[in-house]
Amino acid sequence: FNLSVAVGLLAGLLGKTTTVVEYATTTTMVTTSNTTSSVTDATSNPLAGPWKDIRLLPPYLVPYHYMVDLQPNLEPDINGKYEFNGTSNAHFHVVNTTKFIYIHSNKLDYNEVVVLDKDNKEVPITQHWLYDVNQYLIVEMQEGLVEGANYTLHTKFVGELADDLTGLYRSTYTNSHGDEVTIAVSQMQPTDARKSFPCFDEPALKATFDIFLWHKDPNFALSNMPFVMTTVRYDQYEGWKRTEFQRTFRMSTYLLAFVVSEFGYEHSSTAGTPPVQTRIYARPEQVINKNVEYAKNITPTILEYYETYFDVAYPLPKSDQIAIPDFALGGMENWGLVMYRETALLYNEAINSAYNKQRVANVIAHELTHQWFGDLITPLWWDELWLNEGFASFIEYVGTDHVEPSWRMMDQFVLIDLHDALAVDALTTSRPIVAENIETPDDINGLFDDISYSKGACIIRMIHQFTGEEAFKLGLKNYLEQFAYGPVDHKNLFVYFQAILATQGSTNPPGGFITAMDTWVLQMGYPVVNMTRDKDVSNRATVQQQRFLLDPQADITQPYNPLNYKWEVPVWYIAEGVLQKLYFVRAKARPRYFQFTVSEDSYFIGNYGAYGYYRVNYDEENWYRILNQLSVNFTVIDVKSRSQLIDDSLTLARAGQLKYEIALETTKFLRNDSDYLPWKSSLNVFKYFDQMLGRSKVYGVYSDYMMYLVEPVYNNTSSTPEGHVEKLKQGIIMDTACSYGSVECISNAENLFHAWMNNPTSNLISPDLRTVVYCQAVANGGSPEWNFVWERYQVEGDSNEKRALQNALSCSKESWILQRFLEYTLDVNLVRKQDASAMYVSLCDNEYARDLTWDFLRKEWDYIYDVYGSGFFSFSSIIESCTSHFSTDFELQELEIFKESRSDQLGSGARAVDQALEKTKTNIKWRADHEDTIFIWLTDTM
Repeated sequence: FNLSVAVGLLAGLLGKTTTVVEYATTTTMVTTSNTTSSVTDATSNPLAGPWKDIRLLPPYLVPYHYMVDLQPNLEPDINGKYEFNGTSNAHFHVVNTTKFIYIHSNKLDYNEVVVLDKDNKEVPITQHWLYDVNQYLIVEMQEGLVEGANYTLHTKFVGELADDLTGLYRSTYTNSHGDEVTIAVSQMQPTDARKSFPCFDEPALKATFDIFLWHKDPNFALSNMPFVMTTVRYDQYEGWKRTEFQRTFRMSTYLLAFVVSEFGYEHSSTAGTPPVQTRIYARPEQVINKNVEYAKNITPTILEYYETYFDVAYPLPKSDQIAIPDFALGGMENWGLVMYRETALLYNEAINSAYNKQRVANVIAHELTHQWFGDLITPLWWDELWLNEGFASFIEYVGTDHVEPSWRMMDQFVLIDLHDALAVDALTTSRPIVAENIETPDDINGLFDDISYSKGACIIRMIHQFTGEEAFKLGLKNYLEQFAYGPVDHKNLFVYFQAILATQGSTNPPGGFITAMDTWVLQMGYPVVNMTRDKDVSNRATVQQQRFLLDPQADITQPYNPLNYKWEVPVWYIAEGVLQKLYFVRAKARPRYFQFTVSEDSYFIGNYGAYGYYRVNYDEENWYRILNQLSVNFTVIDVKSRSQLIDDSLTLARAGQLKYEIALETTKFLRNDSDYLPWKSSLNVFKYFDQMLGRSKVYGVYSDYMMYLVEPVYNNTSSTPEGHVEKLKQGIIMDTACSYGSVECISNAENLFHAWMNNPTSNLISPDLRTVVYCQAVANGGSPEWNFVWERYQVEGDSNEKRALQNALSCSKESWILQRFLEYTLDVNLVRKQDASAMYVSLCDNEYARDLTWDFLRKEWDYIYDVYGSGFFSFSSIIESCTSHFSTDFELQELEIFKESRSDQLGSGARAVDQALEKTKTNIKWRADHEDTIFIWLTDTM
């Protein structure tokens, strides 16, 4: 790889002209600026100039190397403030003569700003200043920088080592001696490397890095690469040590990682030649308690498998992973030093659930996928984030399935990602996978959503299914090898599959792969495929597509998209119980027909196996034949398809495209189905009923129906299940039975909990039932139960057990307890910032807490926005959860007032607020249209 790949692709993205220059003995394609710097304007008014464009740094300055030296002080100054000192040398190449350097910088104070030429001689500058609006440091030169030359921007600066979970920040924990320990850690993605040192902070502008970190005993330093040496200082910095790390590969700024701590670790290595060193770092107590063992064991196995699967070697000599006490994300894919929230990396079999174990494996597999998709190759710009997150969100299932084949991860994809994506993408306020108008940091943060992750994964999974395993892997290999260490967009990916599929006949979309896939990534939403038996022609079905929207009154042509909301749809279907060949429903053709043999009393099912990213509807006759099969022998239908039938039918009914009398009938077989997947799928979609009907006349008979379904499954579920998936099922079945009023279930939960209360040192509750038992005990108890959980929460050292306790605190039905708990979330000494957002989400899921929580959040919005407003999922999740039940005109009016009054404080949650407004309007109409119908069906059924 050379710079021509990066800058040439960047030029193509920007649509600018290119020229050829000599750079480091390599012929390089570079971008010619279309912007002329105005010295007069900039001198007279520092706010005027090309730096007013937030979208792009100057394309005529190309970074190629940085030297970054950071000294985080883990002790507060006399004012109680934590700071870090730093120096940076940013080496860059000048493509066009300019008098201005502007580079990203945020919340840094500069003591020295110097420009040096290739001979390390100082180049005179006129002035420098910070343009905080766009987070730039701007340097004005006395004379223009020479075209084709290399320069260095040398800076000395000071930054705050804040506890805000961004950039270089501080985290704290209490050790086994009861002492509070402070560490320094980083989180750069997506736009916070500039908060640690001045840099060209865009993903396509890759460079190499020499990193130096300072620390004092007993701390040591970690970064992306192995250390070279640690130097003990005896000068004015006596007591300090300075660690130098090996030079990095070419990489994006957002993937840099810094840690200064006294953590322990366990190590292993891959079996390759040479082997890759893998270490799992965590608080010393976590290592002593063996909570890193599971991660240590599966990491080298997953790395080795990915090397084989992609047929591209992992290029770094090490793969460190570290569990951070305060971390905003589940995991972050920093190349060579992956960081995790503790719950996503640590696992203790004695006290953690099967779900906890699965989450650890999934997140590790996800972040290790990023070492190729995101780190080795990186999107040109954040609008193609799905090329990182979509791939990682699909391949994580492949990796986890390899190390834990009995978990049925490829089946679970339907529950975890497909249904989530279909739910959010059925709104007019959704967005295309390849995003539009992404400029500000808030815009960028808003992209870390279900569209980039879950929908992106669904599209990759659909490609995998219709290309076939071998073609899929070959396409990825070619893609990775061609663009290694460089930036990419979706076109770079699609061209390789097009070439491979062109030779494969039926698996190749009729209009070509690129044309077909553009329909999925360049427009929002997805279709409903209507399969209707032709009444006039025997043995023939009409297959049509139409954009699916939850709101039956929404205009399916808006907002405008040149592709007109038509897709190239791969259809898998069964007829007469036999899986038929792949068929594509074309985007630009009239309704298509295909022949299949099916008897008058049989059925057909489309999207069999739920591999396609769409819903399927049928004529009523076929629906009733499917219902008959479910009633007679549901096991004949694939378990993923049973799960999808429930999700499709109830969602289609919600959108007014299927009678609720039919949709609800699809759930009756659950009374006899003991498989985890259909039950989990039904509970996900039934959650909407809980939100809409919780305070209506329908809820009583709805609860009776849910008990009718779950009671036989609850009675037949083993109290000591064997197997991972059976443990997952036990948890959700007990939770369902207790939640809908099973006296036996609630009594069992209370007895288990009170036995623990009476003997706090002996918790005999199964790890797989603790979340349910704790919640039910608090919900059906009073202050003694809540206070007991709160006391345990304050001292619990295991992160996953702490999360179960945290969830239980949100389950109370007592208003005064809930209000007190909400006040606690504002005190960082009681609740970590990383945990409070999850608490708000849980509280909003509680019928008794949701109004209090929404009022509290609005009252404390300045604080909430300051802490979470630029966050990835957390801010949007808070808004989504706390408005999901809105279904009255009064609530709609409140939400509209909230949006208007806080329009400048929505940050990364702006889209979530728009979606909340859309959902509220459809909820109001849904209750008016369907509440009575559902009440009648439930009453008649029961």
